[in-house]
Amino acid sequence: MKVFFKKGTFIALLVAVIAVGIFLRGYNFSDWIHFELDQARDVLVISEAVDNGIGNLPLLGPRAAGTFLRLGPAFYYLEYISAKIFGNTPFGVAFIILLFSILTLPLFYLVCRRYFNKWNSLGLLSIFSVSIFLIMYSRFAWNPNLIPFFVLLIFYSLLRVVDKEEKKRDLWMYIFAVSLAIATQLHFLVLLTIPVVSVVFLLVKRPRFSWKVWASSFLIVIFFYSPVIINEIKTGGDNAKEFAEAVSGKSQNEKYSVIEKAIRNYEENAIGSFLILSGVEKAEVVKVKTALKVSNAFEFKCDKDCRKNLPWSITAFIVFSLGIVLLVVRLIKEKDVSRKNFLLFSFLWLIVSFIVFLPVAYDISPRFFLITAPLPFIFLGLIFNFITKLTNKGKWIIIAIITALIVSNSLAIMTRFSQLKKAPLENVKINPDRILKERARVTLEQQQLIVSYISKIVEKNNYPVFLDSESQHDRALKYIIRKEGMAASSVKTSKVYRNGNYFLVFRTSSNLEEEIAKYSIAYKVIEKKEFGTLIVFRLLPEEESITDVDWYFSEDDDNDRSAPGVPERYNWNEIFSKPR
Repeated sequence: MKVFFKKGTFIALLVAVIAVGIFLRGYNFSDWIHFELDQARDVLVISEAVDNGIGNLPLLGPRAAGTFLRLGPAFYYLEYISAKIFGNTPFGVAFIILLFSILTLPLFYLVCRRYFNKWNSLGLLSIFSVSIFLIMYSRFAWNPNLIPFFVLLIFYSLLRVVDKEEKKRDLWMYIFAVSLAIATQLHFLVLLTIPVVSVVFLLVKRPRFSWKVWASSFLIVIFFYSPVIINEIKTGGDNAKEFAEAVSGKSQNEKYSVIEKAIRNYEENAIGSFLILSGVEKAEVVKVKTALKVSNAFEFKCDKDCRKNLPWSITAFIVFSLGIVLLVVRLIKEKDVSRKNFLLFSFLWLIVSFIVFLPVAYDISPRFFLITAPLPFIFLGLIFNFITKLTNKGKWIIIAIITALIVSNSLAIMTRFSQLKKAPLENVKINPDRILKERARVTLEQQQLIVSYISKIVEKNNYPVFLDSESQHDRALKYIIRKEGMAASSVKTSKVYRNGNYFLVFRTSSNLEEEIAKYSIAYKVIEKKEFGTLIVFRLLPEEESITDVDWYFSEDDDNDRSAPGVPERYNWNEIFSKPR
């Protein structure tokens, strides 16, 4: 009975931890969705396929940031399924992200159990569930947001593939192939990192399969990449050329030495890991210059903010470094084959990702850490094991660390959720955002309130809407306006129409006078209305500026499918349609 009670208690705690993680990811999900530039771009693609047929889905996915390279379309296809099931709305499209982020919770626990005992695994899952970094990337639609699930599935499936005691190794090999094919279509750096880790791991472990299993796994990957292959055939390999250019371009930053990049890379990874674990956004990098003088090869600069937050930076450095040391030590000493496999994959994951991040060390975005997000927890688990062996009171120290990290993340979540709640009502001031890099809190609910205000004006005169906003919100607002059945275009058209409703939408904290001045020659402000962190100006054309009476909406307006310089992206209808 006592054994059953202990087992029942553990299961209850495990369910409770997962339930908390689900709650935090789903709380006010639909109202607080982050719906901006990339999200509006993607939902337009999905809406076209939902409204006009699946054949309108493209053969390539979103562009990799800063390049003309397009990823594979797997993310779009998952969004399409989500929209068909849950509705062709920003919420319906984004629901697939929420679903996979929830599935990541039990998957993470299963991964941890391949090495750690159940109580340490539960402790790590507790922190994972409340990590504000992981929570915020679970609450909106963006291709990098699915990375943690699929990378963990790759990790877990490979551990099962090389496990000689595993009875369904063939099945896990197929699962690995599927997860690898999808993961590599989610982000450019995943494409460079995870296949290398996986291939090296398989070469080291050399699992034995029949040629049919190897061939089938290869064909699975080819199947998932078939849209990309077809598009490449149609364009003569344009996207492959962009891939080659992107790879070489990422490596051509000659401003910093290799040593400087390595130091900065290490610092960024340490700070990123600490942010994922604790939710603390205060740690700062120490700027390092090399080869300045013969007698002084290194120069370290720590500005005011750096000095102020130095304790956090030092803590981040110590935790990250200790985790790496323990990983290497345990990898060398571990005798159990299954546990050693876990450590080997983690080590390869660390090394390859560090090398891939090296060329972009001075331009690492927070989303890059989604690729390695589980590693800080693995490092922390190794630290827990070390503490247990170090002292008899290790259990209480571990509980204290877990509690501190849960509290730290919880406080950060409360602050963030409070800001999101207030965003439509007041101009919420925020500190520099190290998670999403937002300059202001803006929610879908807030954008819908603005569109509702515009809609009431349109109802009175039935004129089309002309709207300009900052790039983050412009496309999103026009999408919502059009979903409400109103015609919409940009204020900055070649003509000024008499019969039109003109609006400007800016961040309330931006330089409003400067923004308005750009329109002052042709328009005058007749109304101003604040929506918390966003402000709307209603304009009226100056009589002498009017060049035409009416404007008529065209389906081609604001259609940037084939922006200048971007390689052609076909859809399925174009592939199977008969030549004219």
